[in-house]
Amino acid sequence: MNTTQKTLIIAYGNRDRQDDGAGWHILADCAASFNLTAPEFPGDWVEVPDASLRLWYLYQLMPELSEDLIAYQRVIFIDAHNSPELPGLVFEKTEAAWVHSAFTHHMSIGELLSITRSLFGVCPEAWLLSVRGYAFEFSRKLSAQTEELTKNAARLLQAFLRGEYPACADSQEGAAHND
Repeated sequence: MNTTQKTLIIAYGNRDRQDDGAGWHILADCAASFNLTAPEFPGDWVEVPDASLRLWYLYQLMPELSEDLIAYQRVIFIDAHNSPELPGLVFEKTEAAWVHSAFTHHMSIGELLSITRSLFGVCPEAWLLSVRGYAFEFSRKLSAQTEELTKNAARLLQAFLRGEYPACADSQEGAAHND
């Protein structure tokens, strides 16, 4: 792992709702690559022995997470999306932004980062890793399309953590990938 930055990875979504749990599956692959057991329940986390990397599983983002974010230099958010306009696999740097949602129970990454900056005057570097979800029934089994995307996303995430992803080498923003 690239140990220059203390990193928090937050996977969120409901793994009991098929592809909505894609983030957890990516997190589980990442945990296995560090010989860790994936967090089983929302709110659970695991970390490497030197605490340079923490893997956290949640149902959703909440404002109170802002206090946790300030302990890290880099945060990677992992989620599923269902937009046909977006590529199947998206990995991009994200910034603080006030974005209002039509759903009162939904908070965007940009809003969480804005709250963090407003409350604490600092905000970690933030990335979004998102894969397309196709099925959202009550099941823990991913659709075939999303399962393939999660495997590609896990490989990309591991390359990023090792400093091998192109954005690490030249400090450019990540790119969207249609895998």
